[in-house]
Amino acid sequence: FDGSFIFPECILIFGLILLLIIDLTSYQKDIPWLYFISSTSLVMSITALLFRW
Repeated sequence: FDGSFIFPECILIFGLILLLIIDLTSYQKDIPWLYFISSTSLVMSITALLFRW
């Protein structure tokens, strides 16, 4: 079992945790950074999967 198999999933989990922390600590509800962070973590995860494949 190689540890690099869970790397793309770790990127997504880290992105979700970051979104949750920003959403809980922010008083604004419509933050453009939330869309950027979620899109970036998704693209990074897909890129990591494609390079591993």
